[in-house]
Amino acid sequence: MKPALLFLGLAAFVALTEGSGLNRDSVFDSVDGFVTTVKAFQPAATEGKLASLFKIPEMGAENRGKPVAAFAIESCETIWSDDKSALLFATAKPPTVGTDSHIGVLFLLVHQRDSWRIADLLRFTAIGKESQGGRGYAYETCASYRFAASKLKRFDLE
Repeated sequence: MKPALLFLGLAAFVALTEGSGLNRDSVFDSVDGFVTTVKAFQPAATEGKLASLFKIPEMGAENRGKPVAAFAIESCETIWSDDKSALLFATAKPPTVGTDSHIGVLFLLVHQRDSWRIADLLRFTAIGKESQGGRGYAYETCASYRFAASKLKRFDLE
């Protein structure tokens, strides 16, 4: 009987600690609940796939290539929302030494079975003061995205 109780207690502890973090399987009561959870998320103190979204390799001479995680999420803003889906953008600034770094994650939430879930996401990074193209002409890229079937897809203009 004691081993069974120990096993159940351990299983409950694992479920509690894993459920307390932010992950792809997390469910939320509302879009505002998601925003609150993301703003409280601390990638540097957490392991997992969503925490790794807010890490970037160090570009400086010391610790070059070592992943540096943001301590906190700087912002999480709703871009668009209705009763079935929502698009949000979260930003963070990992404390890199070699160059200024920023990370943004675009989250697509869908409302299913009386709760909100992460359906898809895209990660964007801005690293340092890079100038591409030569002779002082900066190089920039931009893109538009749409969602279909709960997935974010790049919308290529023709």
